[in-house]
Amino acid sequence: MSRRGGRGRMGGPYAAGPEGSCICPNCKHQIPHKAGVPCNNQKCPKCGATMTRG
Repeated sequence: MSRRGGRGRMGGPYAAGPEGSCICPNCKHQIPHKAGVPCNNQKCPKCGATMTRG
C-alpha cells in the first residue's frame, strides 16, 4: 500500500487535520478550526449559517 501525501486514510477536507479554517458558504467569513470541533457544528458569527471546512 502506498501513501500519496494526503491526510488520513481518504484525504480531502474531511481529513484535513487540526489546523486550517472553517468557512461560511454564504458570506465567506473564515474562522480558525478548533481541534475536536467539526466545522459543521459551528455557526458563522456574521450571518448564522452552518460553517464548512476550508
